[in-house]
Amino acid sequence: MKRRTLVILGLSFAGVVGLAVYKSMQPKPPTQVVTSKVERVAKLRSIVTATGEIRAKEFVDIQTEVAGVITEVAVREGDNVKKGDILLRIDDLQLRAEVDSARAQVGAAEAEAQNTLVGVATAEANLAAEKTALAGFDFELEQSRISAQRSESSFQRKRELFQNKLIGEEEFEVAEAEAKLAKQRLEWSTARVEQAKANYRVVETRIDAAKAVHSAAERRVESARASLARTEDVLGKTVLRAPLSGLITKLNVEKGERAVPGIQSNPVATLMTIADMSVIEAEISVDEADIVMVKVGAVAEVEVDALRDQKLSGVVTEVGQSPIQTTGSGSGGQEGKDFKVVVRLEAPPESLRPGFTATAEIVTATRENALVMLQQALTAREVETDAAGAYIEAPEPKDGAGKPPALTAEQRQRLRELDGVFVMVDGRARFRPVKTGITGDMNIEILSGLEEGDVVVSGPYQALRTLKVWDRIEIDQKRQDERAGLLHVQR
Repeated sequence: MKRRTLVILGLSFAGVVGLAVYKSMQPKPPTQVVTSKVERVAKLRSIVTATGEIRAKEFVDIQTEVAGVITEVAVREGDNVKKGDILLRIDDLQLRAEVDSARAQVGAAEAEAQNTLVGVATAEANLAAEKTALAGFDFELEQSRISAQRSESSFQRKRELFQNKLIGEEEFEVAEAEAKLAKQRLEWSTARVEQAKANYRVVETRIDAAKAVHSAAERRVESARASLARTEDVLGKTVLRAPLSGLITKLNVEKGERAVPGIQSNPVATLMTIADMSVIEAEISVDEADIVMVKVGAVAEVEVDALRDQKLSGVVTEVGQSPIQTTGSGSGGQEGKDFKVVVRLEAPPESLRPGFTATAEIVTATRENALVMLQQALTAREVETDAAGAYIEAPEPKDGAGKPPALTAEQRQRLRELDGVFVMVDGRARFRPVKTGITGDMNIEILSGLEEGDVVVSGPYQALRTLKVWDRIEIDQKRQDERAGLLHVQR
């Protein structure tokens, strides 16, 4: 009994092993795939899609430079204003008092400057008097010098006569006394001239001092006038006027509220916003992977969420050169960067308002009569290439040959990753390297490697990811029909 059981078990095990060997020798069932054809389209457009918001090209956030209570608001949100129109008024009582005080200080400074001018004129008059006196003393000095010379000459002659006993002693003494007196008179006149010159220099110094005082008084007048101009300017800023013509798109204050001066466009200090709605733009954020394809002048179509089923034509007028800085972003982060792109709308409707959410499709390239295939058909494989970089197809494996032999070291050195597609040839997957051009919504341009009418494997993704050269494939008809219906709806 035990022997019979062992025999049965042995036969069963042998049957299982045989069945496994038989199944392993059977060919692998074909991979179920979806295919599509390479075809030509009349026009292929490469489009970059990004979102943003509508804004006016020119807009101003109105903020005050002086603090105070708002006494009048002359506009309402939605009003159209012209440049120079009064927007609102701020209480100016204290500032008017400061202007009156500054104006009085100007008057006092001007009066002081006038008084110092009188001092300069007085000093100049004194200088003229000293100059006249000095001239008189110079005249007296010259008379004294001539008189002294004559007296000295007369004394010398009479001394010779006296020595020759031709005149008496009394006459000689009189001549000697007159000569001494004339000499003393000359010294006295010289001293008076020196004193007059010293007085003249003193008066000259007083003129310089008076002029310096007058100049200082004029500087004080200028300072007072500058202070008056500043206070008048601050007073003028209590009345806010429109810096440009446009629409009041935002009004944040009411009469009786307190206006606070703004710093660096602080939104809390913004009283209102005026936008020039004659030129409207869509400011969008484009991913760094797409920004290199966007150029100034590119045509775009903009859809606004608030205006359904309406596409607005536009042109790219600005492409940012630096990424948009976001609050809290670190310098060392690896997250993707966005760049600002501005699209000017060519014929914006009147119902358009700043702040509306917008989606822009920017045309980055266009091809006429382009050879295309579905984008999802494109894949990449590490394949063997020759010295020129051309693809070398592996030989077709024979049925039942087992696994292909391992690559040699020389073959591994020639391995290179190439972009390409799998084409369906006689139920087999054949890899073909391709060179691609621009990318459209669903299609991608083929520059070389395929011909019109070629059948390429375009899905499903899992099958395409694991597909190998020479794998047996067959069309999954159900998925193929679903794909055809979906493409028909999208077109």
